[in-house]
Amino acid sequence: MSGTELKTTPVAAWKGYAAVVFSVVVWAGWIVVTRAQGSTLAPVDTSILRIIVPALLLSPVWLRRGIVPKGQPQLAMWIMAAGWGAPFILLISKGLETVPAALFGPMVPATLPLLVGLWDYFVAGRKVRGVRLAGLGLIAVSIALVVGPAALRGDGGFFIGAPYLVAAACGWTAFTIAYRATTLTGLEAAAYMSLYSAPFLLVLAAVEGLHLQDLSLGEFAWYFVAHGVLAGVGSIVAYGYAMRVLGVARTSAFASLVPMGAALGGLAVLGEAPAISGWFSVGCACLGVAAVNGVFGGMEPARND
Repeated sequence: MSGTELKTTPVAAWKGYAAVVFSVVVWAGWIVVTRAQGSTLAPVDTSILRIIVPALLLSPVWLRRGIVPKGQPQLAMWIMAAGWGAPFILLISKGLETVPAALFGPMVPATLPLLVGLWDYFVAGRKVRGVRLAGLGLIAVSIALVVGPAALRGDGGFFIGAPYLVAAACGWTAFTIAYRATTLTGLEAAAYMSLYSAPFLLVLAAVEGLHLQDLSLGEFAWYFVAHGVLAGVGSIVAYGYAMRVLGVARTSAFASLVPMGAALGGLAVLGEAPAISGWFSVGCACLGVAAVNGVFGGMEPARND
């Protein structure tokens, strides 16, 4: 436990726990909402809400530091925008059209640390061992427990959507690696990621057209809040607060529960009941992500603002 954590008051600690629980619920809920919206919103509609709204709401951040922040590598900034900005949302939205919410966890947030680990070992020359290696092994098992049964039962829908999710995980990996080269906070990264993605997304919307105008006022308000306000801004602010109050390990312990939250949300809201192998996959994904993030000790966690 760090010195910062030792000085945390009980009231601040409870606020920190409330903040990280809020973030986990929002992230898991966003997966379920994106899966549930079906043909109501096209991927470009979802991306407009998820990117343009945060770009506007977080404008005080990038206006204060400038559109081109001093001291930050621009190549890394653009890689971040491409990896976790509009293309990421487009790929996730497309993949969830045919992949159940329960399988999102092993395919995207769990695949991320596996890909980062492979990069660290083969490209960056960093050693991957101990608890982190065990966590990556669990993640590999979780993926196998998804892909194997899908192949055996000839699940065409899964294999149509899975490449989009894998591509999204690759983009998120690129964001994570590029983020290491910057000194941005998580909130600043989200602000610039949204800002730099906005022009690409606006051009795409002009070419493909939008369907947001076809929604009722109530539907638009719901999606505006779910995608833009809660997932795009609120969860990031809350998670950053939890990190400051609770530290990396305790915050990551909760964040690793996102795959399980998505699975339970898919079951409760969408009636998508995973097979036994699916539940085992989700469990392995949660444990693997927790191990890689340093929840169980025995490794130096990756930078996370």
